[in-house]
Amino acid sequence: MTTETNGAVLLDDGEYFVQHNVNYPPTAGNGFLMRRCRYGLTTPQGAECVGGYDLKLDGKWLVDIATHYDEDTDADCRVIGRFENRLDAIHALWQHRHEAVTRPRPTDNDR
Repeated sequence: MTTETNGAVLLDDGEYFVQHNVNYPPTAGNGFLMRRCRYGLTTPQGAECVGGYDLKLDGKWLVDIATHYDEDTDADCRVIGRFENRLDAIHALWQHRHEAVTRPRPTDNDR
C-alpha cells in the first residue's frame, strides 16, 4: 500500500486505483475509484474520479461508478450496490472499474 496526497492507495493496476479519503479513518468515510487520464484543468494530477464507495447512515456501504448523463433520472452515475462492509464495497468497485465512463487515456505526447 502506498500513500499519496489524497489518501492511501488501496488497489492499483497502473490504469485505475482505489484511494481512501484521507479525511476519514479507514472504518468510515469514503473512497474513490480513480483512472489515470490526460493532464488538464479539471485533472491537474492526471487522474479522474470515476466511482467511489461511501458509508451511509444506515451502516451500509454504497458503491457507484460514472456513466453517461441520463436526463430521465438526472444522474451521471450508476449504483453498483449497497454492501455490509467496506471490503465487500471496495471489491465490488474494483470488479466494475472497466464499466465506468472515462476520459481518453494519456499518450506519450501528453506526459
